[in-house]
Amino acid sequence: MRTRTAALALAATLAAAAPAHAQDPEAPDGAPKHWLANEDWINYLWLPYEEARLYELIGHSRGDVFRWVRDEKTIAELARTNGWEPRKLAEALVEPRRGTVSAAKLRELADRAERTLTQGHLGQHILFHALHQTAVPEKATVIFGTRDRDEFLKLRRAELSPLQICELNGKTRVEAQKGVSDALREAAARGVRDGSLPPAQAEVMLDRQLRQVPRWLGQHRYNGPSGGANKPDLPEADAAKHPSLSANGLTVVWDAYRADVAQAERFGEIHVRAAVLGQRKFSVTPPRAETRRPRSAYNSVVSADGTAVAFETAESTYPLAKRVGQMTVHVRDLATGAVTRVSHAFRPKGAPTRTAFNPALSADGNVVAFEATDAGRNGTPSENGLWVVDRARRRERLVTASSRGAAYLPEVAGDGRTVVYTSAEADNAGLTHIYSTNLHTRKTTLVSRASAPADGDAYDPSVSHDGRYVAFTSRARNLGGDGRADVYVRDLKAGATRLVTGAIKADAGSPSLSADGRYVAFVVRVGRPNGTQKSLRSRIWRHDLQTGRNTLVSRAAGRRGEPGDGLATDPAISADGQRVAFASTGGNLAEGKPDGIAGVFVRDLARHTTTLLSTHAQRPGSGPDVVRIVAPAGSGVAALAATGLLLVRRRRRRQM
Repeated sequence: MRTRTAALALAATLAAAAPAHAQDPEAPDGAPKHWLANEDWINYLWLPYEEARLYELIGHSRGDVFRWVRDEKTIAELARTNGWEPRKLAEALVEPRRGTVSAAKLRELADRAERTLTQGHLGQHILFHALHQTAVPEKATVIFGTRDRDEFLKLRRAELSPLQICELNGKTRVEAQKGVSDALREAAARGVRDGSLPPAQAEVMLDRQLRQVPRWLGQHRYNGPSGGANKPDLPEADAAKHPSLSANGLTVVWDAYRADVAQAERFGEIHVRAAVLGQRKFSVTPPRAETRRPRSAYNSVVSADGTAVAFETAESTYPLAKRVGQMTVHVRDLATGAVTRVSHAFRPKGAPTRTAFNPALSADGNVVAFEATDAGRNGTPSENGLWVVDRARRRERLVTASSRGAAYLPEVAGDGRTVVYTSAEADNAGLTHIYSTNLHTRKTTLVSRASAPADGDAYDPSVSHDGRYVAFTSRARNLGGDGRADVYVRDLKAGATRLVTGAIKADAGSPSLSADGRYVAFVVRVGRPNGTQKSLRSRIWRHDLQTGRNTLVSRAAGRRGEPGDGLATDPAISADGQRVAFASTGGNLAEGKPDGIAGVFVRDLARHTTTLLSTHAQRPGSGPDVVRIVAPAGSGVAALAATGLLLVRRRRRRQM
């Protein structure tokens, strides 16, 4: 075990060293510092040695190495603190391969090993970017149904999630999960057969990749600040997404993205912002005290009473503030400023390593549901599960588990008694269904059904305050739809399923249900996206289940304001159904937001107003404030807590 002196020496070295940003000498003139060679072993992450041997030889843990290479300093610099020169270390790393590969292959492996040590971004990429590989895109036509690899990559750069791309092409979620997993396994096996990847390292890498697949499949964000090389057709400006809304429709919380790379590197690319309508805006997640150690916070949700916000965090690397490593779920009390790491706070001693994501909250913020992937032990595979934490009782419990990562995207009823979620159990005939679990009786009920279970994928649940009504999306034909994606509401007490979007002849989804189940807001896709910004178009509507009336939400201020152009997503409806928060890339809804950049709006359907809440700085260094502000005076947090308002949620991560 390393001594405290050694640890302190490393800390001093970390503080003193300047970023090296060593680049591959074969990089073309003018290439960015993070350029990587187009070689199979790099594309497929075939590390030529066992990473455990690296940590043992240089006397530093994986965490030490991550903190070192995150800003692209080289592993060789770190190894020199323990007396290693790059070539000698490279040869020592591949020495166990002697006798298992030819002499020529061994020299090739040593050369590759040396490159991982002496090139900053390559070392970061091959050790820590588990799903930054080409094995999956190469199989895009089979897995996602796209015409070719380029179409898949265009849609990803346009920030459609892999699951959305599947939906566009008639592929199911189970097919996506299996296809991605099979592609990763096949690539690892090829590396082993070729002699490029040690079998033990293949197992480590594959386990790491597979436990990240469930989160990756639902991820919209394409790494890197908006605009720039990834999106040359967009201005570089701060973006805002994933709004959530308190029950009274006054407190809005969202994910704010910094476009200025310098600020993204220093403070994190994404942070959580909030606004109390008519009062002020403030930061929910202040920056960490340390500089050059960014941690992004995102995927936020506010409790119905406006007193608590849950969000994910992950460490970031340079360049482009990529989010890597383990994710954790935190809850911030807006009145006291206290932060609880709920996904890890109440675990038993010796519990396996965990990454946690997709949080949801009860109305009072006490019950927190989230997905988590726990590392396997003694050679067993990692396991994905759906967990619920009772903050008051300081305990967590497992709702459902699946080694395939099949249970995901939980929603908690406002009263904290019910959790609904999407799952692909073994008896689902290769489809995903919506389930509801009563946390007190532990009874689980199939939601996505009419007289029989849905014969197509069902997903995107949203639940009423008392858990009686559940809205969801499905392409099933036996629920009353025509094969398009439609929104349904299931009354669990009456055992009846109602088609909400039958009058809309286009794909619909991302439902957000009012507290009493009367109103549902949802997204309707306009046309078919092809990866260009112009093709990404959708609108938000609200349906009244009592009158059957559909009302356009995503429009400019005024009773007959101009319908919003661009992509409108993530509706979140208030308890009474009169306010809806949403994100939109449209440039015609309000002044102050660039066209094509996502911003957060609130539409008041009673007053016919549309208000832009997010800010969109475009000049370098002029991004959003990073001042630590907690529950400002007059924010109404205490008053909201006293009302006991019902839970209302926006849907997350399901852009149409």
